[in-house]
Amino acid sequence: MELTAPGGNAGVYINRSRRDLPDGTELWAGPPGWGTRAEITFSPRTPSHLIAATAEAFTDTTPVARWQQGLDRQLAALAQLTPVVPPRPPVPTPRDLRPRIGVHPPAAVGSVPRWSTATTPSAALPARGAVRR
Repeated sequence: MELTAPGGNAGVYINRSRRDLPDGTELWAGPPGWGTRAEITFSPRTPSHLIAATAEAFTDTTPVARWQQGLDRQLAALAQLTPVVPPRPPVPTPRDLRPRIGVHPPAAVGSVPRWSTATTPSAALPARGAVRR
């Protein structure tokens, strides 16, 4: 069995019975010729779910990045080429700008004790009356 897409740019060939042709499944895309056609060949023992998953990935229409100079002219004529524009650099934050304009955080004046091992006598707490519940 051989199926071809309406545009003639992709197809599948499946042979499970004819002895004069190689057994297996072949997926193909692109114009005929070396370097212009992508082909994937599966043996007759390849599980059908693996062939189906590969066919789904093979026919995915998500754009793929390619160098224009690396495309064959026949393929470039069939492809929808969109130039890739590099993203804009991120907007600098105030923290990024501070070293450039010479603003420095205020320096501490003198020493500031952060903690101490010495304890001070606590003030006597006032006596609390008994609380009835």
